[in-house]
Amino acid sequence: MALVPALAAVGVTILWAVHDGGYDDDTWYWGALTMLALLTVSVIALGPRRRRLTRPAAVGLAAFGGYVAWSYLSITWAQAPGEALEGSNRALLYLLVFALFLVLPWTAGTALLALVVYACGVGVIAVVLMARLASGDHISQLVIAGRLAAPTGYFNSTVALFMIGALLCTALASRRELPGVLRGLLIAGGSTSLQLCVVGQSRGWLFTLPLVFAVVAALTRDRLRIAVMAVLPVAAAVVPIHRLLGIFQGGSAGNAAVTQAARGAAHESLLIGAGVLVLGTLLAWSETRFGTPSLAGVARRRLGVAVAAVAVAGAGAGAVVATHGRPLAFLERQWNGFSHQSTGAAASSHFADVGSGRYDFWRVALDAFLANPVQGLGQDNFADYYVSRRRTAEDPRWPHSLELRLLAMTGIVGFALFAAFLTGALVAALRARRRGPPPVQVVAGIALIPVVVWLIHGSVDWFWEMPALSGPALGFLGMSAALASPGAVAGGRRGPRLPRPAVLTLGALAVIAAAVALIFPYLSVRELSIASNVQVTDPAAALHDLAIAAELNPLSPDPGHMAGTIALQTGRLREAERRFRQMVSVEPETWYGWLGDGLAASALGERARALHDFRTAATIDAREPIVESVLARAQGRHPLSTAEALAMLSADDFKP
Repeated sequence: MALVPALAAVGVTILWAVHDGGYDDDTWYWGALTMLALLTVSVIALGPRRRRLTRPAAVGLAAFGGYVAWSYLSITWAQAPGEALEGSNRALLYLLVFALFLVLPWTAGTALLALVVYACGVGVIAVVLMARLASGDHISQLVIAGRLAAPTGYFNSTVALFMIGALLCTALASRRELPGVLRGLLIAGGSTSLQLCVVGQSRGWLFTLPLVFAVVAALTRDRLRIAVMAVLPVAAAVVPIHRLLGIFQGGSAGNAAVTQAARGAAHESLLIGAGVLVLGTLLAWSETRFGTPSLAGVARRRLGVAVAAVAVAGAGAGAVVATHGRPLAFLERQWNGFSHQSTGAAASSHFADVGSGRYDFWRVALDAFLANPVQGLGQDNFADYYVSRRRTAEDPRWPHSLELRLLAMTGIVGFALFAAFLTGALVAALRARRRGPPPVQVVAGIALIPVVVWLIHGSVDWFWEMPALSGPALGFLGMSAALASPGAVAGGRRGPRLPRPAVLTLGALAVIAAAVALIFPYLSVRELSIASNVQVTDPAAALHDLAIAAELNPLSPDPGHMAGTIALQTGRLREAERRFRQMVSVEPETWYGWLGDGLAASALGERARALHDFRTAATIDAREPIVESVLARAQGRHPLSTAEALAMLSADDFKP
């Protein structure tokens, strides 16, 4: 019963991964509706046969539901209610994923199969990407500034995705119950995934890697087998490391150089991967045929210490190579550069680059929490708060830290609710890891790998917003927690229960509420997409579609943003004025709405109102270059003409 909905959900997460990590609204919204349908059908199909949840798992599920409810409540005090609604719907998506995996009647076998399917999916993505690099297929779309951005579109989330894949593939390849060919394919996919982690050159990944390894080692069973199996992917990444790092150097020399560097590195990596496939398969077959020698406790400990020493030595050698022989100087430079903006790309690799905007992001996020300690800014309301307080030229939408995200946007209440959820879910999962039958212990430990990477690396980055990362992390956490549930179907002694009609009514109301919360914003997003496709060929139709989008989701500023820009570009000045005012009415703290309204007023000859709007935009974001230039021009003798306003809107800053 668990297999069909589970594999469907896993398939959705893989689709998210290859579609920019599921980041775009028109990608994750349909995924959320799919998860809602899968959960509803699963609960109905299971009926009274579903297993009871353990108390920690039930507490975790209730706390997650409380967090989502608090998130929706934050719409009432958020400066940008449209952003708060979108963020709340994303939180609802993750609740649906966790709940789906939690309620399914898992066995060790079905859980293992779900993990294998997901790991193979990530491995296939890795091999296809490496093959595209080797063929020179649209390298500029895959590699940006010498670093791998595909498939998620963001360097660090791409590295996190492949790190999850590499760890899962390695852990699963160590399982003797799997066929030898499959184990070989897994270890080959893990090797390619780890190679791509190097190409992505995420400093957050490099810094958090030791802690990730330590926690994964603590959570998984048969650590010695996993450590021995890990030798192959580690070697596959270390052997071509100079060529993999050389892609970054090629990025500074132009497209031709990066294409040449990528092709050379990818060809070598694919050959190594093929060797790993053959060697891994032969090792798996030999183990199946001849077995493995049984070691006494002392011998196992000695061998474990030896393997750990080799792993530490290998990690140290990799660190020395990645930092060009100066790891201590590298750490010192990184620490000194943490609180400053980047000074430019390093000549050798991004690992050796210094400077980051995160210090300033975290400073403002902490300030937001201290200013609103109980309720926070409102879900996903960091962007406008940051731009008026920033000391950088960046425009981040997120604080780049899961913990600071929770504190800044949902306050101590949201932080406490989410912490209670994680605590309950992890306690249930660790109970399965410690007390379940041996097959359950193995699978429960492996299933925690995605959430380990997501939590640790996500503490210094924005992974919550990537469904391709958050979905598997929270879903497999739910699966691990579900494995702690009693093997028998629900029955036996129970506490007080609501009457069955009341349960059915509450469940139906919850499903209807979730569907309404997701469907109307999703339809609005679809109208936005349609308008974007026809805005050049048929602007009148685009404006009509955007009017529908605004009606479907009156809290969103996006229809006004796009419609106002199109109206200005096509000379519909009063229409532009109306649409930009609609945008300002729902999100008054965004500089673009005020600037657009000011441009419309300037084109209409209403100089006083234009000047007021430009000054308001400058108050919100004085560091925005185009705001500065427009305001300076408006204060001079020659105000903007309609043609000049339209010319400004054709700049990259004003693309709808």
